[in-house]
Amino acid sequence: MISFNCKPLSANPLVEPLVFDWDPVAGTVSGISAELIRQAAAEGGTRVHPMPAFHEFGAEPLKSRTDMAAIVGLLHHLPAGLGNAYPVVDDEPETVEVLDADGQVIETVNVVF
Repeated sequence: MISFNCKPLSANPLVEPLVFDWDPVAGTVSGISAELIRQAAAEGGTRVHPMPAFHEFGAEPLKSRTDMAAIVGLLHHLPAGLGNAYPVVDDEPETVEVLDADGQVIETVNVVF
């Protein structure tokens, strides 16, 4: 069991610290913030930094260091035990293909956020 007390990245008073215990082998969380962690894990994925990147969770997010780092790191400072597990975002620009009525590519556009 690993104990965490993660401070918010923001000074927003509505974002409270995450305080929880995690057993990565059993895939369980307990403590004050456990329900928030379970709810986030049930979403199937989360936004990650740099925004608007997205990380899709694996089959068992509560057993994955990477998925747990993504959940915690969205709004909170990552503890040492999860810092190096945060998902790496491909910084290549996304492209969109514009198709005509026949399904032929008529234009390729780099998406800018």
